[in-house]
Amino acid sequence: MCDSNKESKSFVKGALIGTLVGAVLGILFAPEAGETTRKKIKSEGLKLKNKGIEALEEIKEKIEEAEDKVDEAREEIVPVIENTFGDIEDKSNEIKETIVDTAERLSEKAKNLKNKYFKNTK
Repeated sequence: MCDSNKESKSFVKGALIGTLVGAVLGILFAPEAGETTRKKIKSEGLKLKNKGIEALEEIKEKIEEAEDKVDEAREEIVPVIENTFGDIEDKSNEIKETIVDTAERLSEKAKNLKNKYFKNTK
């Protein structure tokens, strides 16, 4: 996603610079009077400004679309992660209970064996 965004920015910059250079060179080398040339420069500048505004609007739309996709993904992923952590916590508690129960049973068996084989010893 980042590479595509960088490529889009580079393309837009290149297109705007190319358009600007082409317009300026075309106007400067045209054989017309100064006032006419200034009007053309102003006109071409306005066209370029409008193209820049359009490009910015497109970029804003793409950013908004990307934000929407991220929000949608977050809405789908967060519950899955929460459920997974809940499952892990449940299993962890089950394992803990099993370990405690096993330890208690082993302790009881050890006491029984001690009483059986070492009744009269301390």
